[in-house]
Amino acid sequence: MNSPRKTVYHQLLPGVVLGICILFGLMILGDANKVSLQFLHFKWGFFALAVGFSLVNYAFRFLKRHFCLNLGGKRTVSLKNSIQLYAAGVPLSVTSLKIGEAFKGIWLNRVTGLPVEKAITLFLVDHISDGLSIFLLLIFGTISFPDLWPFFLLVFILFLTGVFFLQIKPWAQGLLHASDKIPFLEGILPQLAKCMDGSPELLGFWAMLFSSLLGLISWLADGAALVSILIGLGFSFSWYLVGICILVFAFSTLMGIISAFPAGVGVFEAAMATLLTLFLSFRPEIAAAATILFRLATFWLGFLVGLLIWYFCGKTLGIQGNEGRIVES
Repeated sequence: MNSPRKTVYHQLLPGVVLGICILFGLMILGDANKVSLQFLHFKWGFFALAVGFSLVNYAFRFLKRHFCLNLGGKRTVSLKNSIQLYAAGVPLSVTSLKIGEAFKGIWLNRVTGLPVEKAITLFLVDHISDGLSIFLLLIFGTISFPDLWPFFLLVFILFLTGVFFLQIKPWAQGLLHASDKIPFLEGILPQLAKCMDGSPELLGFWAMLFSSLLGLISWLADGAALVSILIGLGFSFSWYLVGICILVFAFSTLMGIISAFPAGVGVFEAAMATLLTLFLSFRPEIAAAATILFRLATFWLGFLVGLLIWYFCGKTLGIQGNEGRIVES
């Protein structure tokens, strides 16, 4: 039986509440007094620098999304509409993937006329290239820890093999049939099937390579944001610090993706705070402060900007009024 219709704002509430609880939980675990002292002595100019790097991240992720829309959508999406749609989609990161992509697909349909099902497959391909970019970033992060590079190289090769495998339809179809017998693959492979049928051109080698490189640059910018935060907390710049930040960020992002939690909320913060504690001489107050500042600079500020887009462009997207609703089954 269908549940009552919920506005898009109601869909955000659980993720926002969870995010706030996680940030306060980090302060408590890191000792609220010590974490507060870290904030007091923090050089806030580096927070502004981290926000700047975050803007670079959003810019390149937007270019990747714009590329996917124009190549896979078989029609030209204006730059203005594409920017509005991308920025409006950021707050949906705190919803489940299914609900978030459904809203994005509906909004894209309203603005461009692209069928919703087609739009959702474009977004799924975008997520696949994100995963490839994260694997590349993990490999770069092993600069500081060369003993780990064989493992990450193996994972990267397996990922590339999977992408190549999808190019050969008979093999891919066989794998899709096998998913019925493998519980772990039941939820993943049907999504890949949608991508293969709906946007095969985006799974081509050159298209995937280009979008993955754009994703890599965007994630490197977020890694640089973490470096800025740690320098603001009193660390000196070094390439070793850069390697740590890239590895910590990439691994935390990967854990967030695997968890399937909205925006990795909770899992991302736990992974980052834990790794920073291990790498920063077991100083949990610094790890907690760095994680909180990083998430504020790179995620929650973008979330607020997205809400502003909803306010000013809500009528166009159908957010305002009863149009901004879906029915959950």
